Amino acid sequence: MRRMSLLVLCVAACMLSLGSVARAVEMRIAYEDNEQPPYIYGNSAAIPEKPGLSVEMILMLPEKIPGLEIKLVRMPWLRCIVELENNEVDGIFNASYKKERLRIGRYPTVDGTPDGPVDVDSRIAGMTYSFYVLRKNVGSFQWDGVHFDTIRNAGTIGTPLGYSIAGDLREQGVAVDESGGPETNLAKLAGGRFVAAALLEATVEGLIRSNALYSEIVKVNPPLETKPYYLMLSRAFVEEHPELSRRIWGALREIRDTKTAEILTRY
Repeated sequence: MRRMSLLVLCVAACMLSLGSVARAVEMRIAYEDNEQPPYIYGNSAAIPEKPGLSVEMILMLPEKIPGLEIKLVRMPWLRCIVELENNEVDGIFNASYKKERLRIGRYPTVDGTPDGPVDVDSRIAGMTYSFYVLRKNVGSFQWDGVHFDTIRNAGTIGTPLGYSIAGDLREQGVAVDESGGPETNLAKLAGGRFVAAALLEATVEGLIRSNALYSEIVKVNPPLETKPYYLMLSRAFVEEHPELSRRIWGALREIRDTKTAEILTRY
């Protein structure tokens, strides 16, 4: 009888532990210091009271995984990538999928292997890139949403440093000026430094509306590309915590599916 009682207690303890981390794990997660409404708000290293949908999703992880602790830091996107590669942060978001980034970190994958097909259902966000030009050049910048022939001959396209769209354009034979952040690219475009800029709508639409210096910059339709974005984890974190990593990506999927509407009511 006593053995049976001990067995029951052991089983109960195991069941209770399934929803928590065996020992407390603190994660240092970095994200960009430029806003991407509604996913990220604030254009500085500070984290505002209403930080954005993606940020709130990350902060909800301990509710799904007790024992997990999250520390957020903000920095320029290129530094986020470098610190992930050097295992100085445990994760970064919002990161689009690029195969070459597998050398710096890990994405959620369908089969659980480091280089397997990315699990789109574990995305944290979806955002759109568009071309931006000066109003006077709208008629001469030809973009049909598919063919890059005219874009190749149009001139240099600006992109923020470290953004995945730069590589996408280079693969199409487009000349790219990759430098600075979104505001740097808007300033260069306003000054006629390049013919167009390929930028995230979520990042630059608010900047254009709020700054008179960018009043002559307009978006070109149709959009350039819409991408899913993920929480990338460092190689060291995944190697040390493989099961926890899978649970984190799974928890984000659940949070996105069940909490997005509720979170957005606060914005």
